Order: sequence, then C-alpha cells, then structure tokens
Amino acid sequence: MTAQYILIPVLISLAFSCVDSQVIQTVNGRIKLFVGPTSGCINARNFFRTQLVPTYELYGEYIDLEIVPWARTRREADGTIVCQFGERDCWANRLHRCVLNKLRFNQDAQLRYMACEYRDPFPAFSSRSFECVRSVGVDVTEAQFCVDNPHLDTLDEEAQAKGTDPIRIINFVPSIVINDNIDVDIHWLAFWRLNQLVCQALAADPTTSITHC
Repeated sequence: MTAQYILIPVLISLAFSCVDSQVIQTVNGRIKLFVGPTSGCINARNFFRTQLVPTYELYGEYIDLEIVPWARTRREADGTIVCQFGERDCWANRLHRCVLNKLRFNQDAQLRYMACEYRDPFPAFSSRSFECVRSVGVDVTEAQFCVDNPHLDTLDEEAQAKGTDPIRIINFVPSIVINDNIDVDIHWLAFWRLNQLVCQALAADPTTSITHC
C-alpha cells in the first residue's frame, strides 16, 4: 500500500475533527474557490453533488468560483491531448471548457451547467449529448464549433496553465484550491466538508451576513 493511500484515512479524520474551528479566511469578504475536475471522474461527480452545489446554494453570493476541466489531462510533444478516461473524457472536457467560457460572466449558470453534466446519465461524457448545453441557454451550434476548432482559441492552454500545479501538488481529482493557496490539507477538508469550511470563514467575517454555522 502506498503512502498516499495510508494518509487518506488520517486526512479524512482531520476533515471531520478540525473544521469546527476557522481554517480559512475571507479576502475582502469573499472566498475564491478553484475546482479542477475531469468529466469521467466519479469523485468529481460526487463532489459537485454532495459538496459544491449545496454549499453554493447557501453561500454563493460570497464565492468567486472557477471550474477548470483539466485535472490529469496531459499534452504530448506533438500537441495531442490525452485524458485520464480516454477520448470521451477529452471530448466532454473540451465541451465543458467551451460552455464555461460562454458563461464566463455568469457563475451561477456555470455551476448549473456543470451540475447537469455531473448528474446521471452524464450527458456529454456518456453520449456526446448537448442536453446540458441547451439547459443553460447556450447555442448548440456555437458550442459544437468551439469543440471542433480548438486551434481558434486558447481555452486548452489556459486550462493547462491553471490546472497543472493543483493536480501536481494535490494529486487528486477534483483538485480544490481556496484563495489561490494550493494546500493538501485544505483540499481534503474542502472535499469532505466544504459547507462547514466556507461557513466558518464567513461567520468569522463581520462584513458578511453569516453569523453562525
């Protein structure tokens, strides 16, 4: 058994014991939350369903959310992109990047879109469906054009630049970073108990309307 898997039970215990006190702080009354998923990952799907969406529903007005679908994706010397769960993963991740970019001025819609993609039957990953694209009002023709023409934009390069360090340091999908501080312990706290982690930070800031958790 590797050291990584030996440490996981310890980190889980830490998550359930330490989040009763403030671990992170707000910055100017807000929390910056980076999530680095990939479309085929069960852990990412579960995190969106059980942690991210419920937390955002409660505290979204204080959260600056950035979702970067890259994770363990790598770029070969010839420019080919290789994804953790194969070609379906690559196609869906590219679609996710395209749609997130279309919705870049509306993070509420971004999260609704990704929550749709990460619910059964996982439309983009499982069947190259544009069901979730339609659900948030993005033009399907424009989304398809973006997916088919990665050479016309820098979305892949931007995702690679943003996603590389979190996955390298945290080594888990989804990688979770708060306030630009790539920290393995905070990642695990957020993965298991994001709601409490965010609430404690907001409750400690008198400029927010959150007074207790």
